[in-house]
Amino acid sequence: MQTIKLNGTWEVRPEDLACKGEEGLAQVKKADSGWLAARVPGEIHLDLMRAGQMDEPLVSTNAPKCRWPEEKSWWYRTSFAASAALLKHERQQLIFDGLDLYAQVFLNGKLVGEARNAFVPAVFEVKSFLKQGGNELVVRLTVGSEIAKDREGPVHHQGLYANRNFPGRKWLRKPQFTYGWDWVDALPNIGIWRGVRLEGRSGVVLHDLSIETHRHGEDILVKAKAVVENLHPWSERACELEVSVEPPQGKPITRRLELDAQVGRSPVEFWVEVPKPQLWWPNGMGAQPLYHVSARVLRGKTECDRREFDTGLRTIEIDRSRLETGGSRFCIKVNGQDVFCKGGNWIPPDAIIARVDRKKYDRLIAEAKNAHFTMLRIWGGGIFEDPAFYAACDRAGILVWQDFMFACSPYPDDDPHFRAAVRAEAEAAVKALRHHPCIALWSGNNENIQGFHGWWADKPDQFAGSIIYNQILPDVCRLLDPQRPYWPGSPVGGDTPNSEAAGDCHWWGNGTMNPDINRRIRHEIYDECQARFVSEYGVIGPCHLESVKQYLKPEEIRVDSRAWKIHTNMFEKETTPAAIRLHYADPEKLSIPEYILYGQMFQAILYGGSIEALRFRKHDPRHDCQGAIIWMYDDCWGEVGWTPIDYYLRRKPSYYWIRRACVPVRAIVRRRGRELVTRVVNDTLEKCRATLTYGWVQVDGSGTEMRSDIIEIPANTMLELAQAEIPPKKVRDPRKWFYAAYLEGEGIEDAPAIWTLAPHRQLALAKPEIKVKVTGDKVELLSPVYCHGVHAPDRGKELLSDNYFDLLPGVPKTVQRLDGKSPEALRFRAVTPK
Repeated sequence: MQTIKLNGTWEVRPEDLACKGEEGLAQVKKADSGWLAARVPGEIHLDLMRAGQMDEPLVSTNAPKCRWPEEKSWWYRTSFAASAALLKHERQQLIFDGLDLYAQVFLNGKLVGEARNAFVPAVFEVKSFLKQGGNELVVRLTVGSEIAKDREGPVHHQGLYANRNFPGRKWLRKPQFTYGWDWVDALPNIGIWRGVRLEGRSGVVLHDLSIETHRHGEDILVKAKAVVENLHPWSERACELEVSVEPPQGKPITRRLELDAQVGRSPVEFWVEVPKPQLWWPNGMGAQPLYHVSARVLRGKTECDRREFDTGLRTIEIDRSRLETGGSRFCIKVNGQDVFCKGGNWIPPDAIIARVDRKKYDRLIAEAKNAHFTMLRIWGGGIFEDPAFYAACDRAGILVWQDFMFACSPYPDDDPHFRAAVRAEAEAAVKALRHHPCIALWSGNNENIQGFHGWWADKPDQFAGSIIYNQILPDVCRLLDPQRPYWPGSPVGGDTPNSEAAGDCHWWGNGTMNPDINRRIRHEIYDECQARFVSEYGVIGPCHLESVKQYLKPEEIRVDSRAWKIHTNMFEKETTPAAIRLHYADPEKLSIPEYILYGQMFQAILYGGSIEALRFRKHDPRHDCQGAIIWMYDDCWGEVGWTPIDYYLRRKPSYYWIRRACVPVRAIVRRRGRELVTRVVNDTLEKCRATLTYGWVQVDGSGTEMRSDIIEIPANTMLELAQAEIPPKKVRDPRKWFYAAYLEGEGIEDAPAIWTLAPHRQLALAKPEIKVKVTGDKVELLSPVYCHGVHAPDRGKELLSDNYFDLLPGVPKTVQRLDGKSPEALRFRAVTPK
């Protein structure tokens, strides 16, 4: 067994698209000049920027000017040495973990093969092409548009994004969003975007390895399934398969199996009993112990091959049980326990995907864990993410809803070559990822089944992707990952694909895309939602000024500039200025910093209120809800957009409102008809005891009508504890009163629920009076009056454990200073309407 890594510095040069094949290679080899240094893994825009031949595409109005690489073929080259020992191996394979997109691979002047899928590794048998000593490797790459040329056929309505910038994208197995979406300009990537290696193998190869967790009461049995491959063309070979399961602490459990490996590939499976098993749980429900699994094949004392990975022991299912009031549940269950899925949709965190490093993955997943997320949904217009992403989710206890890579388009399942490519892609993806305990389910697509019902209803279903989602993908998942649920798409369920009575729901029609702008800028609209699991909905808000300065030039930092508009989501549609006008001030009279702050606070109050509205229905006897997944969590460039954390990893105020809305044990107040109802939800697996304080409060702090009760909150449940009639205006002035509820108890985070009867701009707010007391890293704040959006101006930095919070009159709030050296953490102010 021998591996040569071919990552590092290569060379690259452009040629016309007509330059291809071995004739094109001969032409390229004659070129003595025009070669640029290229990094592998990498991407052509990055190489051109390093060479000074391109400006950063993601700033200002640069993106359209940076699309000229699509008009070229790009020829990458490197050289390496192959030893005699490598050439003696029975098999030599050249493996590219990611080629985007249309590739021709040449070794020592000969074409060894082509690749047309950016999502999965390209593997080439190169035994007959290698030579001892120096070898030259050349890769021709294009954006892939020539694959789709002249294949579009009759024009059908294809949904919102299918024809934006390139109508043929449905033919290309590359990240769909790179052709543009509502939240980013188009920038199709080109490059060797993941690693490259040359492998030599002999004897018996461990071709595949998977682990299944079987739970019988308190006992755990692990079923190890492997595929061994005898590389000899006609002779059986005696060998030994050794599998080791190592717990987080303690000695590994090792099993050995003597084999007479038949010619070619053959399956092997056996059981391993795990003593004193430690179960893997979602964030907030328990620990995330990881077991290290390793397997190797030996012939005598010689190790022929090895595979290893970390995994968690857990079971997972979707509860679709029918409800007495109609419809059915949609609830993820881990180890038999209901999980309320709180979290966000995930897109690649850079429009140039190869630029994302492990540090960025770790930071974003750590922020999700800190925000009490239990789920991220990998959206079908992006990529099967880097292994570092899934490993971080495994450690953090973040479940992953994994879409297959199909989004908002009718895919050509009438083409046999396309169907074959999809099957191979799915098999590779499932095999690569199935060992991760974080992956909760496989989902066929994003919004394409919804498209059968609406966007392209005039197109026969069997020619729009139905065969993919209803036959190919479920077959692959059933065969390769039978313990994990497969879901046909998102949204799916009920009589219509986006039903609120069953399945998961993308709640846009009555939410932020509602044509009535006065409705979509009020968080009360989410109380109308009756969906069982909301897997998409969103609220738009600006980045911090510090981020805006990174993606716009100084003269462009105006809401009416062309660059500002390009970096503003296409669905913004005057929502932010309308919301600022309702909640805070007249937007046209504001400075840019004021406009940004008020726009951010609008996003914050809607995200916080919407999550509360959905969590309020946990275990509701009539309209049970088990998921609140915002669109979207992370961003791929700087913009006025959906996310609580921007491209530059700065927290918007909405991050803190989302975090407080997601605390595991929380009081929630929502309106139900003419009543305000107080409920308490507990997402943990432990019962707790707390004091619930709830009732009416005057804005100026001059009076309260609150009471306190000591309550027992069972594990993983919802309790309804109080109802208060909303009195007429003449009885209780909505400008002067609001309703609040909060919990106090050991291990319970400070996150009061507040219901105002009028927008903040209409409240009779008193002048903020914030007293600050510092004891070491602890900061206590107290105000005699209600204060909204109290914050230390943090510029998106993590200065405090909580920020942009509301203070109740006379109720202290304690936060922790995370940067003890920063005086900014003590300069608190409230957000006051104008």
